[in-house]
This record gives sequence, structure tokens and C-alpha cells, in this order.
Amino acid sequence: MVIRVSVRLISLTLGLLYLFSPAAGGNGSHMFSSPAYAATPVENGQAIFEQKCKSCHTIGGGRAVGPDLKGINSRPDTDWLVRFMVAPDKLISQGDARAKQLVQEYGFPMPNLGLSEGDAKAVLAYIESQSGIPPAATPAPQPDKQNVLPSQGDAGTGKGIFTGTVPMKNGGPPCLSCHDVSGIGLIGGGTVGKDLTGSYAGMGDAGLTSVLKAYPFPMMKEIYTAKPVTDEETANLLAFLNEAGTAQQSSSSRTPIFLIASSAGALLAFGVFQLVWRGRLAGVRRPLVKGGSK
Repeated sequence: MVIRVSVRLISLTLGLLYLFSPAAGGNGSHMFSSPAYAATPVENGQAIFEQKCKSCHTIGGGRAVGPDLKGINSRPDTDWLVRFMVAPDKLISQGDARAKQLVQEYGFPMPNLGLSEGDAKAVLAYIESQSGIPPAATPAPQPDKQNVLPSQGDAGTGKGIFTGTVPMKNGGPPCLSCHDVSGIGLIGGGTVGKDLTGSYAGMGDAGLTSVLKAYPFPMMKEIYTAKPVTDEETANLLAFLNEAGTAQQSSSSRTPIFLIASSAGALLAFGVFQLVWRGRLAGVRRPLVKGGSK
């Protein structure tokens, strides 16, 4: 009896040693494994926001390419927000009034980012978690040394990059293929994309830099992901677009003066013509009238 009990104890001891041995997985993990850690909606939302939303939006940092999203959850139309985040192109094509207003305000539509309804709700949860933090408590983002632009670009070089006379370093196509800028030439640029004449005034350095770095639009992403725009090219393009917008505003302000001056000049010329030719025309008419009366 004693021998049987001893054998059983030895067998049990050896079995336990095997279960907790490194060769068997260590610490009995295959027997007492803890459930896998599941990320919270806020954590999932942060990951999605950092990957897909941050290039165009801030949370409390002010307007960028798109609107500042701080406090957006406090609005009563959360269901609309989810639908818009999932399929903005669908709402725009259906003529949704608010979606159309956003397009008019920001100058271009929000691209479809491929978010699911769960993704959209997770992003909103993350935005809500960040919206209660005062801006002063949020640490200022440290600039990425690889993405610091030159202090000043060259507008002439930027125009060359835009039109294609200066090739892009990584082989990307010129902006003129899809976009137009006022005064760029007799033929002008493409019409696939937005006219960029007023883009600098509307978005500034930060907004345009985000577009040229993050490629938030599907066609742009497909073209330039493999052939990215360099920091130097970005700075030169910004300088050109700034100059083009300023020239367009100056031209617009001069248009009424030009029209008034042209009209006044035409009236003056007409008056001089009347004074010079009045006597001559009368001298010609008299013989004709007299000749006609005979």
C-alpha cells in the first residue's frame, strides 16, 4: 500500500515538474494561460487617428487641412459623424447638405479612408478622451528633423516643379498634370484636381505641407507614395503658390481700375474724333446735299 502511494506521489511530482518546465512552455502557460490583452476603444481609436487622420486634423490645435476635431463628440449628430467618417464620398454624392457645406468651406472633399463603423466610433472615443485636456496641458509636438522644411523656398524653382520644366527628384509627375494656377500659361493646367491659385491663402504653410507629405487624397496617394515629394521641393512649391496667390489678388484688385481707365480713354478718344472730324464731315455733306437737290 505504501509503495503504491509513493509511486503515485512520484508520478504526480514528475508530471508537475514537466508542466512547469521550460521545455513544456514554462510556468505552465499552456495550462494556466491568461487571456490575451484586448485594446480599449480609445487605444484603437488613437492608433487609427495617428495613421489616417492626423495628417489633416488636429484635436485642439486649430484648423489644418481639415477642421479641428476637439469637442466634436458634444454635437447631437454623432450618428451622422459616423456615417460621414465611414463613407464621405457617398454622402457628398447624395447631396447631403452638411457634407456639401464642408466641401465648399475647405475647398475639397474628405477622401474615403476605408473606416468601418467600429473604427469610426473608436476614433470618436479617442477624440472625446483628448477633448477634455486643455491645450496647455498637451505637450507640444517635437518637430521631426527629417521633415523640417528649408526656411525659404524659391518661387521660380517651384514654378518649374509645378509645370514640369524642373523634374522632381524621385520621378513624380508635375502638379500641372492635374491642377491649374492662374496665369500659368495660355493652355493652363489640368482640371482633374482643384485650382490651386488660392490654396496658400486658404491653408498656409502647415496645411499645404500636410497635403504634400501625407497625400490624403486617393489619386495623390497612389501617384506619390512611391515617388515622394522632397522637403526642398515642398518648400519651393509653397513659395510658388504663395506668389501665385498674391499675384492673383493684386490682379483682381486692379481690374476695376483698369476697366474705369479703359472706359474713360475710349470716351476721350471718341470726343477727340468728333472734334477733329466734325468740320470735315459737314464740308462733305453740304456738296452732296446740294448736288442731290439738283
